[in-house]
Amino acid sequence: MFMSILEAMFHDLPGDDKITEPFIKWYELEYMDAESGNDTLNLCHVASKAAADTLVYKFPNVSSINFMVFGSHEFFQKLNVELAVGYDKQLTKFDCAMPATYPYTLTAPNLVELDLLFSSSSHQNLPAIFPQSLQRINISLDKVLFSWDMFCIGNESKATVFDNLVNLSISSAVQFSGPDNLMNANDLDLVFPSLERLHLKNISLTKKDAKAMVGRWLKRLNYEGSIIAASQLCKQPLGNLDELYLSWLGGRYPDETDDFVSLTNEIFNKTDGIEQVHCDIYTPNYARCMVGIDWPYLTHLSMSFIMPFKELLRMLPKVPNL
Repeated sequence: MFMSILEAMFHDLPGDDKITEPFIKWYELEYMDAESGNDTLNLCHVASKAAADTLVYKFPNVSSINFMVFGSHEFFQKLNVELAVGYDKQLTKFDCAMPATYPYTLTAPNLVELDLLFSSSSHQNLPAIFPQSLQRINISLDKVLFSWDMFCIGNESKATVFDNLVNLSISSAVQFSGPDNLMNANDLDLVFPSLERLHLKNISLTKKDAKAMVGRWLKRLNYEGSIIAASQLCKQPLGNLDELYLSWLGGRYPDETDDFVSLTNEIFNKTDGIEQVHCDIYTPNYARCMVGIDWPYLTHLSMSFIMPFKELLRMLPKVPNL
């Protein structure tokens, strides 16, 4: 319907009813959902700002936007930015997947849910978003570096407070480490007074950020990626958690095999009192290490590899709480 409306708006179609009827029927529309590719529509002759202004005028009650832009369709990338700005004051949910090409600013005083998927582009420009009203943030990165600076707009102090944030998820298609780990390059003070659920994939935190996120309100921690990064994250007090989920893929972290037993034993020996402690291992790289584990409080174990039966029998007493 969205694409047919755009065609009706910006192409010379016969009959006024064909153009106006959708606007009358969908005047109370609150949710706008669209996907676009390079060959979706030929609207190069239309200015994205004019298109967005028309849509905002015709659909004044939209509070939720879901836009997916595949490829390098410049019109729809710009249109999405203009729509986000046009509906800024009334947005409660914003879901956007497109290259991080065009910068934009959202004050969005009513924005509750934010889903962003950034794919690589020749020029990386992350949006600027006020964080105060957000309750859920889900950010996915595809060869794009994330920076907390995008949530610091209008903030003159070094502290960025996510007052109402309950659920935070940040995942990357590749593991960033060392000098490439620029999530908090400006050493901002992050404050999460209400965070209950945290999910990280291929993300390494600074000690300062880990301390801010793994606070007394956190109830569920889910980490996928590097064992070393997981170990640094779990150095924080875990006593208030109800659920801990750790997943290791291996393969891309060959230097971690020798540290597997010592690091994982350190993590799982401090999980006493956590109701559910899960460990998923998706690589045979650690198969030979399993006889050395000591995980007395682990409640769930999933291994995607074959172990000799004798070694399995030697391992089982080390995980008595399964």
